[in-house]
Amino acid sequence: MANEVEVKIEVELSEIPAIISRLESIGFEQTTPRTEEKNLLFDFANGTLQQKGCALRLRQFGPKTILTYKGAVKAHDHLKIREEIESGAEDFDSIAKIFERLGLLPRFRYEKIRQKYRSQTDSSQIEICVDETPVGCFVEIEGSEEDIERTASALGWNKSQFLKVNYTELYRKKGLGSV
Repeated sequence: MANEVEVKIEVELSEIPAIISRLESIGFEQTTPRTEEKNLLFDFANGTLQQKGCALRLRQFGPKTILTYKGAVKAHDHLKIREEIESGAEDFDSIAKIFERLGLLPRFRYEKIRQKYRSQTDSSQIEICVDETPVGCFVEIEGSEEDIERTASALGWNKSQFLKVNYTELYRKKGLGSV
């Protein structure tokens, strides 16, 4: 089991080309071009997972289907840290039906356009996602605490700009994304 360690930084759509140029200039390579992504969160009727701060997400990312369990967020002053267990799945609709047969209901749907970048050295691996959503544009930096802070700094950002919220919270705040 691995912990997901990440932050989001809100950016303007018009900033994205300059951000991508800067990413490439500091050694990041694109691993996935702009790709449509749909996400469906499942929970029991009584909201057990949400009450525990957990999530069960089924994601369609281009041709890939990915199933993810996310544990409750751990206390940290400027990073979002939580357990994450992820696995590929064969068929989005079939997995959704299996969940429903088990008593899990689709509770929240959200979509975005995502492109991914990665920098990997012998000592670290950092993934950056550039996301365009109906609730704004965000750069998500995932890696170790040190790598996140170093990369953010290289891109001109500091801890005061770090957002620890997830997309569910961002969508709900704008009144979007429900099933």
